[in-house]
Amino acid sequence: MKLVYLGHSSILFVTRRGSRIVIDPYNLKVNKKFPQLSADVVLISHLHPDHNGSHLVGGNPKVLRRTTEFLSSFEVKTSKNEIIEFLAVPSFHDEMEGRKYGPNTIWVFSIDGIRIAHCGDLGHILKEQQIKEIGVVDILVAPIGGGGYTIGPKEFLIVMEQLKSMISIPVHYKTSFTSWINCTLDDINYPGKQVLQDFYVVVQSLPQLPKIFIFPEEVWDKIPEIIDEEFT
Repeated sequence: MKLVYLGHSSILFVTRRGSRIVIDPYNLKVNKKFPQLSADVVLISHLHPDHNGSHLVGGNPKVLRRTTEFLSSFEVKTSKNEIIEFLAVPSFHDEMEGRKYGPNTIWVFSIDGIRIAHCGDLGHILKEQQIKEIGVVDILVAPIGGGGYTIGPKEFLIVMEQLKSMISIPVHYKTSFTSWINCTLDDINYPGKQVLQDFYVVVQSLPQLPKIFIFPEEVWDKIPEIIDEEFT
């Protein structure tokens, strides 16, 4: 499986067979143009413009947005004839059950035997029911921006522990492209941090001890304008 960081909270996952899943493509607010690419599936965690740019993704993808406050699941057959099930776990964008910033969806799915949870703009640590619905995950993607909009670095570490993730990836952090966000990657205090030198990583196996994969601001400049199928 290849994990491609697209900037802000957006990630492209590519399976061994070539199925492509994009999560939370950004549109307005982020001071960077979203790369040109195609996908089989686009997952949207919520409708704020920095997470809701599905129209920017080519390939006529299936776009999934949560339409209910209850646990939902969707099955999608990709162009590579893979059937992938996506679980939409309801959550909130704040600590006030959505009264400030609305609902948020945690997307959970498995590809190439690896279980992934992308938390969108999660605004609170997980409740027991959500932990049960999500289950143990291998790769966790969650925000660290804090400031009342999303969880911050301390809550990120708590969610890591709640879901027992072996690889965790902080997103939605302050950079020169996202200057309105409060916290930076430097605010994460954890011994198992691995700073990546490029905007993508190939995950073939899981580490023996939990790791945090850091995509520093420097890799944003390495993200190409076009990410075609030959690259992935």
